Amino acid sequence: MLAASAFAQATVTCEDPRVDRTACYREAAAAQEAKRQGRLNSPGGYDENALKRCQSHPPGKARTACEKRVTGAGNTTVTGSVKGGGKMRRNEMPMHQEPQKN
Repeated sequence: MLAASAFAQATVTCEDPRVDRTACYREAAAAQEAKRQGRLNSPGGYDENALKRCQSHPPGKARTACEKRVTGAGNTTVTGSVKGGGKMRRNEMPMHQEPQKN
């Protein structure tokens, strides 16, 4: 009974007319199954996974920029939403150019 109640609570937003009802129920059912199997990660796992993905960059500016985007450090801005299809993280770093010699 508790599982059915938790599913009902999780799907309240599926009744919002602005939400794709079919996708919402499908995702809620998948999350319920993952939870039942012990595969549902905590929110902290998202951050840890994102930082691990930054390790694919070679040490240096690219990896540092990736880590700043993930953690929100520096001049990081976040636009978009999960509901809208994804979040875009952008981190601006000033680049210094060498003066041109004539």
